[in-house]
Amino acid sequence: MNKLIKAASMIVLPLLLMVLAYLAYKNVQALSGPQLDLLKLAPYAVFLTGGVLAWKFNRSREFFLMVIFTLAAASLQYLPELPGTGAAMVLPDLYVILCVLLPVNILIFSFFKERGIFSLWGLIRLGLIAAEAAAAVWAMLPERRGLLERLQMELLPVNLQGVTPLSQLSLMIFIITFIRLLIRQMSYRSSQDVAFMAVLLGMLYVLQLDHDPVAYALLWTMSGIILITSIIQDSYAMAFSDELTGLPSRRALKQDMLKLGMNYAIAMLDIDHFKKFNDTYGHDTGDEVLKLVASIVKDVTGGGRAFRYGGEEFTILFPGKSIQEAMPHLEELREKVAKRGFTVRGQSRGKGKAKRKSKSRSGGAGKQIYITISIGIAQKNEKSKTPDAVMKAADTALYRAKKKGRNCVSK
Repeated sequence: MNKLIKAASMIVLPLLLMVLAYLAYKNVQALSGPQLDLLKLAPYAVFLTGGVLAWKFNRSREFFLMVIFTLAAASLQYLPELPGTGAAMVLPDLYVILCVLLPVNILIFSFFKERGIFSLWGLIRLGLIAAEAAAAVWAMLPERRGLLERLQMELLPVNLQGVTPLSQLSLMIFIITFIRLLIRQMSYRSSQDVAFMAVLLGMLYVLQLDHDPVAYALLWTMSGIILITSIIQDSYAMAFSDELTGLPSRRALKQDMLKLGMNYAIAMLDIDHFKKFNDTYGHDTGDEVLKLVASIVKDVTGGGRAFRYGGEEFTILFPGKSIQEAMPHLEELREKVAKRGFTVRGQSRGKGKAKRKSKSRSGGAGKQIYITISIGIAQKNEKSKTPDAVMKAADTALYRAKKKGRNCVSK
């Protein structure tokens, strides 16, 4: 249930924020003149805040998108006011360029990996943004009108002018970018891609409006808030989730232990002979085994909550359960792991001792092996009154399970 709520919030929250921006736009006429002026400055405060957060959490994609959004918002707001220019002259050309550049940049940055902000890759990306800005100014020169006309030319024999002011090229880029983000989201389940999709849809909507500065201000502000939300969500997931197995991490375990009530049981388990397995087949294959075991442990029944404790060890909390109530579920879990075969895919790469055993690894390719786990469980009682004490007792019980011959549950 908790996973469903987290997944729903990751998907729904960015879209809900865009809906709120739409509702705010429909009711913004009630604001006074000074309030509207303040609203027009809101995007820059949000982008500055988001940029600092992105820098602190090393989120380069959000950082550079906020740089682009800041330049776009400022150009729409201030460029027509420069001496020698006018809104009637500048805005139409700027609109055509932004309708292409904004989705293009979201598409480009969806391909980029996180490689730092103040690094060589970061400087390259800043150079790309500067080149785009220079190209936009160059394209708006009177003698370059032909280029802007090409951006608006019809690519398909379909007349959409009565439906949208966007050019066919711009619409195609929006669609391609959305499909790209959707595919990434299905593969990686990242709140970042959902945030990018929400921002993309918001831009697609607001660009249908007739150069409304209030609508633009609301869009930029909400886009920045959505990106900030994405930074916080992903940073939280990185802090409280184990990257390899996807299970909640030891930090999450410590927090959940503080929420335990008067009665609970804690189980400690680890994979039998895991070091020997690593030495034989390599650490890459060992990681696959950890992920396999984690995929089974996370579905433990009886109200148990599984965590990656570290190495080959896992912890399961049973709030409101006694040892007797939790034991059947742990036995069921142990049997599931023991019956689940694991196929060695091939020779792993490694160094040192693991590398010297490449011959045995190669010979194990395609071989099906079976993994077992040992489990120790303890509950809160007069002797173990705190979660830490109960966990220590469960760890002692785990060693008893090892001494009994492994592949068993001990209390």
